[in-house]
Amino acid sequence: MKTRDLLFGMLLLLSAFSGCRDDAQIPHYETSSPSSIYALRRIQTDDNLKFGTTAIRAIVTSDYESKNIEGNIIVVQDLTDDAAILLQLREENDAIKQGDIVRINLEQSTLKYMDGELTVSDLSLNNITVESSGNNFTPKIVSIATLMTNCKYWGPLLVRLNKINISDNGSTKLSGDLLIDDEIVEIQTRFRDASVFAVETNPLFVESMVGLARIIGDEVFLMPRNIADIQVGLTELLEDFELSSNTNYDSKNMNFITGSWLIDGGITATSAADPKNGRQSIRLQGTVGNNNRNGIIAMNFDLKGIKTVAVSHGIYPAAAETGNVNPTVFTVEVSRDGGNTYTPIGTGEVDKSGTSLETTVFEVNAGLGENVRIRIVNTSLPFANNNRPRINIDDIHFKF
Repeated sequence: MKTRDLLFGMLLLLSAFSGCRDDAQIPHYETSSPSSIYALRRIQTDDNLKFGTTAIRAIVTSDYESKNIEGNIIVVQDLTDDAAILLQLREENDAIKQGDIVRINLEQSTLKYMDGELTVSDLSLNNITVESSGNNFTPKIVSIATLMTNCKYWGPLLVRLNKINISDNGSTKLSGDLLIDDEIVEIQTRFRDASVFAVETNPLFVESMVGLARIIGDEVFLMPRNIADIQVGLTELLEDFELSSNTNYDSKNMNFITGSWLIDGGITATSAADPKNGRQSIRLQGTVGNNNRNGIIAMNFDLKGIKTVAVSHGIYPAAAETGNVNPTVFTVEVSRDGGNTYTPIGTGEVDKSGTSLETTVFEVNAGLGENVRIRIVNTSLPFANNNRPRINIDDIHFKF
């Protein structure tokens, strides 16, 4: 009897417990609050996954202004680990810039694969707070083989490939999907029609290419962000005017470390009074009415893709120059047709009271494969004897 009563009681308990389970509200998912991009990439995706409040710090590596990325996509990268991810916004991005360090609240957004890429979707631009701007971030140097192996783990990491061939798809421009290779393995790159690349000539070979490693479908792409990501040749070049010497102001061609230069109305100056870096500088004058002394320093050769040129300049400290009531100035001009014609890109004013060289930077902004050359012209008003005030020019520094 006791045994029967005990069994009956156990059945009642099991029945009650079962009823409770039927009534319980079990959630279909749990909210997740990862603390970094690295942790975010390790969350198991689920159709019902929603994020709780987060405060992930990351750096923005995409560049919406150059338009080689979808308008509603931002790429952010972990500040310490090799991990990056796409953020798909509800609206077009017109505020978050490359180099911004941001704090991201993923609350109520979702994590899913979109066309092969792990993506945070349905995120509001209001959930991204900029902490600082203009930060530099060094890309990871990899081979194409390494990129292909690790891209699915890293996400859209900012990487750099060295010595890359770019295929020709029948167009001379950087447009559409093109194959790139390092003579061992090949992947694809993409240049969107509305991007800054659309007008650029395909150089076919580059010293380096920086970009975001994307997976589109089942293909790996390297997506350059802007013109600065493609380095056709040298990154910089310095002309120091140390290699040759001449003390005649008449026009002549002189060979220096970067190539042949026209020195028209100038000499190589070595005196203690001449401002210079190193052993000598060019003392540039020019005489109005004397076509053999025009006051010009000019390249006799072209360079591809010059972005800026920095010119170091100073005054020759003779009484006429330091006491001149008019400004002492020079103009930097650029030629895009092999030296046939020149266009001014800026003017520099020389400090008449200075005793050392100062440097002024001028924007050239040549295209990736565009050949250009520059010249410096003494454009100061002449003295009564038709001679222009003497200027010392040294260390012309090109950046590409």
